[in-house]
Amino acid sequence: MALHSLKHKPDSAISTSEHDLSVLHTQSDLPFSEKTNAANRTRAVSKFELWAARIGFFTGGFTVASWAPLIPFVQSKLALEPYVLGFLLLGLGVGSFVGMPLAGTLTQRLGARNAIALSGLASCLLLVLLALMPGFYFECLALLAYGVALGCLEVSVNIYGTYLENRQKSRLMSGLHAAYSIGEVASAAALTALFVSGFAPITAVGFLMIVLALVLIAILRKIENTKLEAPKKEKTGKIRFSLLGPIGVLAVICGVIFLAEGAMLDWSAIYLRDNAGVPQEASAFGYTLFVIAMAISRLTGDRLTTKLGPQAVLTIGTLLILVTLLALVFIPHPIAAFASLFVMGLGIANLAPILISAASRTNSMDSVKAITAVTTVGYGGLLAGPALIGAISSAVSLQGAFLFICALLTMGLVMIKRHQSVFN
Repeated sequence: MALHSLKHKPDSAISTSEHDLSVLHTQSDLPFSEKTNAANRTRAVSKFELWAARIGFFTGGFTVASWAPLIPFVQSKLALEPYVLGFLLLGLGVGSFVGMPLAGTLTQRLGARNAIALSGLASCLLLVLLALMPGFYFECLALLAYGVALGCLEVSVNIYGTYLENRQKSRLMSGLHAAYSIGEVASAAALTALFVSGFAPITAVGFLMIVLALVLIAILRKIENTKLEAPKKEKTGKIRFSLLGPIGVLAVICGVIFLAEGAMLDWSAIYLRDNAGVPQEASAFGYTLFVIAMAISRLTGDRLTTKLGPQAVLTIGTLLILVTLLALVFIPHPIAAFASLFVMGLGIANLAPILISAASRTNSMDSVKAITAVTTVGYGGLLAGPALIGAISSAVSLQGAFLFICALLTMGLVMIKRHQSVFN
């Protein structure tokens, strides 16, 4: 019924031509403003298209943050040891690796709006199933399916967002990612309030997912179903993925940054409860502070990146993550932990938008495939990383797992320094 209502708009009513996207590659050696000016010779981005992109990002953030507060309840109800919880969380990562590569195909064949609608509505439904918590194997299957839907949604909205950005004369991705963070804030705050008020997880999550699905449908119905076509390869051109090439560099750094974010998503509440002396009922507040800071930072991120430059913002942001993660490990006190999570959110907020935006303008791979590659590795770190953290936590400790992330962040800083031209 809901999906049927989305079909009244004609497919490919305003399809992106091959010329529109190929312009981005031929202009890859120009400054950002000139690249976007070259790509913006088509039509202006409408407010409805911007709101459609925002609700797509908002849905991803809202559903992810709806899962985070459920994790302590799942662990308690199903009596899961840390390594078993890590195995459960692995399903989210595995599912995401299946769903993410599908996004490029869906946006090209079904259209951006339909890809966002299908994956967004599926995410809402699967969150309700996860809140049921009838048993371990059911939870594993539901989380695997949610990973597929979420992975497809995350990449689809990033493809659509960079498509809109490259039709504009200025950066949009930090602002669009702000909608993701606002979705996280709204969900985390709403669920925390509902849980403290005594509502059962299935009641609270079910109500919020129904509201979100209705809003998603209402907004997406206002835009046409744009099919984003990749430019045809030239016969002499060879497009390859290399860890030492621009896409490889962007993907690795994105994976490290998202792994750190994923660790906060799935493990910050447990860390606050077990190591910083915070009650379970209030343990989600730390992640709420984290996403509030991300939302604040992203609302000004496009202007900040334009003023300081992408390489400077990447360096400062990565340093902030590294320092605050060390503070979490060595100062296990509630106030210090909450402050660290807030500052970490400020630092991490604009890194992914810069990396994904850079991927859309590289000349080493067509835009759709480049964005899919970088976001797949990035969100793979976000979703599969927590399982790795669980394994390290079981073998060593959660503090040891956080120190492992610090080592990866140090490697990321070296790559940012050595490959400055990749981020422009």
